[in-house]
Amino acid sequence: MTILQSVLRCINLHQKLVKLFFLLNLLFAMSAKAQPSEEEFELVSKLNFINTIPTDLIAFRSLVLYQNTYTKKELEETQSFFQQTGIDAVAYFDIARVLAGNDPRKAFYSYFKNRGIKFLILLQKNQSGYQFMFWTFNGTRDLADKNSIAWKQENTSLTELLQTIYRFAVSNIKKQNFLINDLPELDITVNAFIGRINENFTLDVKSFKTAIPRFGIEKDDAELEAYLKENLPVKFELVDTQADEEVLLSKGFRTVLRFVHARGTVAKDILGYDITQQARSIASNVYIGNEAQIKTIPAGQFIYKFYFRNIEYGDIYLGQKWDADTRWQDALHNHIQALKKEQKIN
Repeated sequence: MTILQSVLRCINLHQKLVKLFFLLNLLFAMSAKAQPSEEEFELVSKLNFINTIPTDLIAFRSLVLYQNTYTKKELEETQSFFQQTGIDAVAYFDIARVLAGNDPRKAFYSYFKNRGIKFLILLQKNQSGYQFMFWTFNGTRDLADKNSIAWKQENTSLTELLQTIYRFAVSNIKKQNFLINDLPELDITVNAFIGRINENFTLDVKSFKTAIPRFGIEKDDAELEAYLKENLPVKFELVDTQADEEVLLSKGFRTVLRFVHARGTVAKDILGYDITQQARSIASNVYIGNEAQIKTIPAGQFIYKFYFRNIEYGDIYLGQKWDADTRWQDALHNHIQALKKEQKIN
């Protein structure tokens, strides 16, 4: 084999490896994108499915929560059939954005109540096909109570699924909704925060007691407590998952530690970062022990990002560098280490 042939062979091998690496990354990103979040699984697990369509479905307002696997064309087809059926779906939101954390949940819950939403509709899609779930909004940030009565329809074809819903509706209940949008309302902005967004840490963490909500899962709560006792040398107290913040404020707490759990691009958008030039991957500042390193995470992968929020004014403090990670344990470690470094806490 000549030198030229060897060089060409190496170039060809390199090109194949680059293509393989790209395809593996693409498949990984698609797989991460298609998987429902833990929060979505928890929400669906509360639903108790029956075979009867809700009797008021075409008499009151509904709101659609959809997985990001749905295309704009599919959502438009869905809204077109809903209009014919009499389902007044007034807004569509990415389910991952709505369930991203305590603060987003509160903001969306308030929006749902202000819009007079009676029914929630969850649109799921996977390799097996399409699945729609309908249930009555319970008026809280949990969106559903345990054993909430729900109606589900599924099909490998979206069009056939929508036709089935239409037939059920017109055969069983009287249409009362008539002024329904032609197209889905997809671009509604719901701000998760009322205060300023700061890319640093607040000094209140050093001066006042910080509230740190438990997860509500025994194993995680034990791990959280053990980590904080060993690694967070400031005043803090573990509180209930949904502790009333007005009560916390009256007890002397100034800040609360919160997080968002969502796809990387969604998390950054919720937290006020500019995502117009977002790449396929996001560089995160992570800590191996006490040493900072850069970790690249696919933008479509679910991550945790912690932040401190002032309870009284609502201002949030993100830290100077993006320090999200795929496990809450690692994301918390990154954030605590960054806090200690910036504020010179030993």
